[in-house]
Amino acid sequence: MVERNKPLAVCFDFSGVIVDHRDKKFIPGVKDLIKNLHGGMRLLAVISKFPRTTVETELSGLKGCFKEVYHASKRSKLDCVREFAMVYGIKDLSRVAFVDDKPENLRAVAASPVFTIGFLGSGKYDTAAACKEIGIPYAANVGELSKLLGL
Repeated sequence: MVERNKPLAVCFDFSGVIVDHRDKKFIPGVKDLIKNLHGGMRLLAVISKFPRTTVETELSGLKGCFKEVYHASKRSKLDCVREFAMVYGIKDLSRVAFVDDKPENLRAVAASPVFTIGFLGSGKYDTAAACKEIGIPYAANVGELSKLLGL
């Protein structure tokens, strides 16, 4: 049986999950969460529709925490998660967590074996309602997200 609370890898959306979509400032507590996941030997990636250079510049304070930054403008976030898992030798996609706030992204990824988590983040979307409809976990704050990720 797979321990859902101990994913081997975590893929984060950028805008709305790591940084507030309005001002691009870090969502309170997310930096520490990322550092704790990295320190716990989890493989981390960012999957964003923002250009890779923009994301890398914004995340420069977390240099070394992320193995990959994927630009998902011409492919799905699920394809990026699959590629990340393949590159790092994770055959069981249920051992990869995907964290996003946008309902359409959550629906697409939740249809796969990936451990999909909705996060309130900056609160742009009604993520809680979408998670309830889809039947996936929802985190209203960083503390709840931390627990879902096994910290």
